[in-house]
Amino acid sequence: MDRPTSSFTDQQLLQGTARRDEGAFENLYRRHSTSLYNYLLRLTHKEDVAEELLQEVFVAVWEGASRFRGQAKVSTWLFRIAHHRAVDWLRKQRPTLLEDDERLPADDRLEPETETLGDWRADQVQIALSQLSPDHRAVLELLFFQELSYREVAQVIDCPVGTVKSRASYAKRHLNGVLKRMGIESDV
Repeated sequence: MDRPTSSFTDQQLLQGTARRDEGAFENLYRRHSTSLYNYLLRLTHKEDVAEELLQEVFVAVWEGASRFRGQAKVSTWLFRIAHHRAVDWLRKQRPTLLEDDERLPADDRLEPETETLGDWRADQVQIALSQLSPDHRAVLELLFFQELSYREVAQVIDCPVGTVKSRASYAKRHLNGVLKRMGIESDV
């Protein structure tokens, strides 16, 4: 690649990665690591786990770049890899997460008198989201936080668009119910 790899498209960077071009791989990482990390962190609620899963995602990208078929955007493919890693981890940890209640560390919060209502509400939504199954939480995370379309979410989680819509509808109803039980009126 003669020109700086930062001017290439994701598709070109992935093709470079498939040819073992480390510069292309590094640029692909720089472009997508933050959004993937944030997605993984919102699903797992553990920084160290999100970091570890992010590394696993990019190892899989390095090893599997040549197998990318181009039927989706590169970013969608990356989220699909991240999604499967996170859901696998969540399914293995589900009983532990329910027992430990380590979803949001209390030590990282501001003093109650200085915490804004917006921060408190965001924390409450995160707690409520953690009550959803991994599949339902992932759908909402991809739709609302990553702003993917229903079609892109379907590609990420490998199911029909109708299933994504159904899961999103169920997840929103369940999330609203959890928030209501927490004393928060919401219409997600």
